[in-house]
Amino acid sequence: MKWLSSVVITFFLLSGVVNTSAQNADFLTNYSDCNFTSTEDENGLQLGVVILDFDTRFGCVQNLERVFNVASVPKILVAAAYYDGVINRTFNNSGRLQFTRNYWMGGFNDCLREEDIGNTYTYEQIVEFMINCSDNAATWMLMDAIGWETVNEYAQSLEIEGIGEVIPYSEVDRLKLAFDDEQWASVPAGFASRFYRARMTTGLLDYFSEIPERPNRDDFVAINQRYFDEYTYNTMTPQAMADFVWLMRDYLLSGTPEQWFVATSVFNVMLYTERQYSTQAMPGEVYVAGKNGFDRGLLAEVNIVFDDMNTRIPSGMVILFGQYESLSGGPNNGQLPNAYGDALNDLFYDLSPQVRDVLYPNYTQPIVQNNFQMTSVVLNDEGTIGSCWAPFRLSDFSSALVPQLETCFNTMRPRVTYPVGQDLGLGITLRNLNYADTRFTMLFTAPDGRQRSYQTDRQNTENAAIFWLHPLDMSGQWQVDIYMNLVHSHSETILAQR
Repeated sequence: MKWLSSVVITFFLLSGVVNTSAQNADFLTNYSDCNFTSTEDENGLQLGVVILDFDTRFGCVQNLERVFNVASVPKILVAAAYYDGVINRTFNNSGRLQFTRNYWMGGFNDCLREEDIGNTYTYEQIVEFMINCSDNAATWMLMDAIGWETVNEYAQSLEIEGIGEVIPYSEVDRLKLAFDDEQWASVPAGFASRFYRARMTTGLLDYFSEIPERPNRDDFVAINQRYFDEYTYNTMTPQAMADFVWLMRDYLLSGTPEQWFVATSVFNVMLYTERQYSTQAMPGEVYVAGKNGFDRGLLAEVNIVFDDMNTRIPSGMVILFGQYESLSGGPNNGQLPNAYGDALNDLFYDLSPQVRDVLYPNYTQPIVQNNFQMTSVVLNDEGTIGSCWAPFRLSDFSSALVPQLETCFNTMRPRVTYPVGQDLGLGITLRNLNYADTRFTMLFTAPDGRQRSYQTDRQNTENAAIFWLHPLDMSGQWQVDIYMNLVHSHSETILAQR
């Protein structure tokens, strides 16, 4: 996919801190258009963009006031409403929430699965599932617990224009199916979701005279189009999301203790989310807190950038919303972008270097600094490293087994070349972490310069390890760079051959 971009950066020297969303709106509207375009524009793709460096005020915007369906992105607001209720004691979160069959939605990538029915979880675990796994059942459970109206009243209290009403995706599934058959409006949402997502029909004869036929792909496209045309649930403008991020940052800098708690909690839980497509090319010296959302014909990503993991004050934001005006307007328009290589994922991935260049126009990678806590780093094939990793994993990652794991890593036969199509394995052993919140970024640079980057953490431990995989999909020289707590700590090259 070829991209054309002519990004004009606007720079404002603003005095003082912007304290209200209205002031924020005034200055963002003066920024130049990012002018991000693609061949997908011919199919009616609309992009909403906010890229901003909080410190230098470099950035650009696009379609600020356009309303986008953003799927799971409003889960950030659900988390904020929850933390606001915790600190202001408007509800009691001391108990546990039970995952019942009623909440089971049957999603393929859900964290809460059928085998978990009956288990109980703390509120904080449910929030983590909701943000880091984007688990829809967890969102539904939390919204039921704190109240749907509580979430939306909290969003309204922020006085940010451009945020639609937030509802769980279980209700979205039922609303969509009701376009196919009105009877679905009377079916419990859990039944509707399991049918919509996993073809499950158990219990439906209590509501239908016969088992309904599941819509085919064309039907799903038509159903989704009607839903987008007729409902405004879970919608947002790029401006509104930028206002929210800016407001949370203000809470950290000059808010009340209660506001500081909400912002810190929201940012911290988002920091456990993996890097998204639009931030793959970001430098290893920054850590990215993220939340995405996707549905047929749309992809939305919200990224908050940190260059200091001690203060944890955001240094920038990257908001990218994409949606086709018509789901039937082109071959990819009705696609569900839920896998590597899907059209919208590729578009955001291709855009990532341009996003980086807006925020870091003169970036050069720093030299490697020795890190004595990172005692071993090995590259090898998946099977070889995996055989060393297995006992450590089966021990529930016992720190006591790190020396044994390191010995296994260091006795592996070194490799320099690998066949294209194989997964490259990366193994790291770590010592003397002192039970700190320790963060890692791993960048894999392909021979053509494309990058894939990953984030992970190790917490509450003295000794630990990391095992990671990345596919070698191109012949030539690959570079692997590891950053520990945003410091460039290791660099190595390997050769992939056909």
